[in-house]
Amino acid sequence: MVPRTAFHRNVAKRVRVGRSGSRGRVQPARALSDANLVVSGATAAMLFVGRFAFLPFQRKSIEKAGRPRQNDQDYYEAGDVRSAEAFSVMKTNDPVGFNLVDVLAWGALGHALGYAALAVSSFQAAGL
Repeated sequence: MVPRTAFHRNVAKRVRVGRSGSRGRVQPARALSDANLVVSGATAAMLFVGRFAFLPFQRKSIEKAGRPRQNDQDYYEAGDVRSAEAFSVMKTNDPVGFNLVDVLAWGALGHALGYAALAVSSFQAAGL
């Protein structure tokens, strides 16, 4: 058995509330706090908007613009072998093609929106 170090003693499943050095009251940690719900809700909303609102618009815009060309040739046809699409990343089972890159991008925007909402509510609560 591994002896408990100071680090292990400081890490606990309960959160101590109160001044440092005082015993304070013990409050159990909650899995579903308001912050978790706000960030999760904003992320879900942004994934929904990205999948059902912006994805068709973005795909149509890319299709209309076409692939980049130089001297009337695609970059790959012109000899740049690294310009070929990575189909393993773009592969998806979604009917409209919402892939891993889209999920990461829209999820990051959702997290940013959620944290911004939490910051605004914190500033309002503090009276700033």
